[in-house]
Order: sequence, then C-alpha cells, then structure tokens
Amino acid sequence: MRMRSRSAAVLLSAALLFLIAVGGFSVAFRIRRRGDLVSLPAGYFALVRDCESATAVAVAGESYLSGGAGYLLEEENAVVLAAYSEKEDAEFVQTSLRARGVETRILFLEPERFFLRGGMVSEKRRVEGNAEVVDTCARILFDAANGLERTEMGQEEAKTALRGVAASLRGLTEENGGEGYLLWNSALLTAARRGAELAEGIVLAKDLRYLQVALCLLIVDCADYFA
Repeated sequence: MRMRSRSAAVLLSAALLFLIAVGGFSVAFRIRRRGDLVSLPAGYFALVRDCESATAVAVAGESYLSGGAGYLLEEENAVVLAAYSEKEDAEFVQTSLRARGVETRILFLEPERFFLRGGMVSEKRRVEGNAEVVDTCARILFDAANGLERTEMGQEEAKTALRGVAASLRGLTEENGGEGYLLWNSALLTAARRGAELAEGIVLAKDLRYLQVALCLLIVDCADYFA
C-alpha cells in the first residue's frame, strides 16, 4: 500500500510539473505572439480652445495670431494653444488667459500603449529611442518659444535651435531602416523640413509652438505608425 501511495505521489508530482511547464510555455508563446510593449514619454497637457467644425479654421487662425500654436485637433473639435509637460504650467497659463477673457480647457494627451510585432520586435529599443529624441526636440522648441517671448533669446539662437531639431529628426530617419519605419520616417522628415524652413526666415514664438505641438502629437500617435 505504501509503495502504491508513493508511486501515486510521484505520478501526481510529475503531472503537476508537466502542467506547470505547459502553462508556462503557453504564456510565453502568447506574450511572444503579442510582441514587445513599447515605453513612451508620459504625455502632455495641452491648453485648448473648443470650437465647432464650422468655426474651427477661424478659431485656429485667431489663436495663432494671438501667439498660440493654433494647431487644430479635428477629432477633439479643439485648437491647441500650447502643450506642456507639467499640468501646473498649463494651469498657470490658463488662469492668465481667463483673466484676459479667453476661456480654455486642459486636455491630457497620452500616448497609446502598443506592441511591436514580427520583425519589429527586435527594434523596441530603437523605437523607444526615437520617441525620446522627438520628446527632447519638443522640449527644446518649447524653451526656445518661451525665450523669444521673454526676449531672453535672440533670432540666431532660435534659428540654431530649429536647425538642431531638424538635424536630429533627419538623423533618426537615416538610422531607421526597414519597411517598418516608412510611415514614421515620413512624419519625421515632414517635421524636419518645417524646422529647416522656419530657420530661413524670421522666427516667431508661435511657429515654434506649432512645431512643438506637432512633435508632441507625433509621440501621442506613435502607435499609428508602428502597431
């Protein structure tokens, strides 16, 4: 009886180990099929003015002429005046604008989490590195816009910032290879060309803000380019 009990215990243990192994393999297989999760910057607090479809262009133009980015978010029926990394900064400007009779709201723009699949799984670090560079470029433009507004930065410094951003974005496209980067590289080149064009003329803070917002949204919509 004892030998049978021991044999049963051994068989039960072996069966449990087999089930655990199979379960572990199954989980690992599912994770591999899903791909590798990409980590992106936390997101941005956009200061926006709401508008109707019929008045969107007019509100965007008015916002731009007033010194804001004037970036139209059609899916939100809103126009972005500026984008901030910290909510407190957005709230400070919101209060200042309210005192001038301009009503705004703060919209949090959060990048969608997504998985890289297929041949792009091995590109996780590069994709995350791309997002970090774009985020850094957006911060440079943000600081440059504030510098111009406060007369703490001159035209040549602003142009240098723009050229640096354009070169960085263009450099990413030269290092990103493969079909998986086609859409992303195209968006980077569009932003790079815009930066280079702005550096050829008189640089305005609102133009820097517009390009900065465009880069922030590029990160927010990153999943659309890779998922």
